[in-house]
Amino acid sequence: MKLLLHCCCAPCTIGCVKYLRDNDGEDIQPNLFWYNPNIHPLNEYKSRFDTLTKYAADEKINLISINEYGLKPFLHDIFPDIENRCEKCYRIRLEKTASFAAQEKYDAYSTTLFISPYQDHELIKKIGEEAANKYNIEFLYRDFRPIFRESQAEARSRNFYTQKYCGCIFSEEENISKKSFTQRHGDTENTENKKGFNINNLRAFEPPCDELFKINPIFERLVLLIGNDRLEKLTRTHVMIVGLGGVGSWAAEALVRSGIGKITIIDNDTICASNINRQIQANVLTLGQPKTSVLKKRLLEINPDCQITEWNELFCKENARKFEIEKRDYVIDAIDTLDHKLDLIEIVSNTKVKLFSSMGMALKMDPTQIKTASIWKTQNCSLARLVRQGLRKRNFNGDFISVYSDEPVNKNYEKIETHDPGQKRINGSIVTVTASAGFLLANLVLHDILEKNNG
Repeated sequence: MKLLLHCCCAPCTIGCVKYLRDNDGEDIQPNLFWYNPNIHPLNEYKSRFDTLTKYAADEKINLISINEYGLKPFLHDIFPDIENRCEKCYRIRLEKTASFAAQEKYDAYSTTLFISPYQDHELIKKIGEEAANKYNIEFLYRDFRPIFRESQAEARSRNFYTQKYCGCIFSEEENISKKSFTQRHGDTENTENKKGFNINNLRAFEPPCDELFKINPIFERLVLLIGNDRLEKLTRTHVMIVGLGGVGSWAAEALVRSGIGKITIIDNDTICASNINRQIQANVLTLGQPKTSVLKKRLLEINPDCQITEWNELFCKENARKFEIEKRDYVIDAIDTLDHKLDLIEIVSNTKVKLFSSMGMALKMDPTQIKTASIWKTQNCSLARLVRQGLRKRNFNGDFISVYSDEPVNKNYEKIETHDPGQKRINGSIVTVTASAGFLLANLVLHDILEKNNG
């Protein structure tokens, strides 16, 4: 088979070429193809191209290059939909490869992007097949990920230049931001933090199985439970959490510890002493600080690879558009204020985004009585009753799953109240109930993602 192999760099190409050459029975003879207008800045572009050129010469492989540094065209192509820049980047490169392969009468084409555990394989495969149909050429899919580390190791042994980020200026920014984070909180890759712990020690205990363990060992036990492919599904999912109190803060933590790769958190409140008994980011050292910024810092200390967007703002109907709800996969509603809660429910229900909503957890003591149900079938929850009434007034005829407690309220609890000067009445609440509700909301999201993946 005469194959045109799109290449992003030498360290990835090494393993792919070796795999294709050694795979018995296929007789694949790859030619290398360089077209990467996404790689910036210019010095980075030159380093990668020069290294690939050296590799091709060493291995006596034909390298075809469209050697055009493309900062301005690339930026022009990905704007204004910058949120989906990775999809556009894949499409730009694969369509060019498919077009050239068809023009030069190749049997098929493929890409070294399939060796990286950081890339979206399902999306690349989809785009590759679409380009193949467009140009009437076969698209060859191979999962090169099992030899990713071997390929990188050989590149280092040959003193090849190895890049530190995907390629575009946005991924460079993310890499620099991560370095800045480790300078503030300890280098999680190479150095010991102030407590003397080195995350590299984790790697000594990895079982010899899925590759992604070796990339991010914090999810070792999760991969053993759900598998590598399903973990990748979680890392591509974007969840928005509105309200970071006793329920929402725990939901956020559970999602980050479970591999969710993108999280947006929204809350305009600051931490006060009465938050400490049930909100995960609240302690005596964080009093007076914004809930969003403190929680973001905590979540990044758990998984620095998670992309977290914080909005220290009040969610309401008037400013809802700025949060771009329609671009998220899931929304967790943990809002206490009725009008804003109704606004969120109504807005999300007009999109394709899936909503899970928390009802009232104050004045409850027994976490075992927390349940899930359609909002129209909840019982013994005063907030759920008010939500139903409010939705009916708005002529809302949709449905969504809510987390609620049907524990009867002990009237004695209602007498145990505190009042902050100038603020509304505050009901009693306990962390065992609020955190359980947050975990259940997170689990609803995880279960929905993994069930879809099974299908």
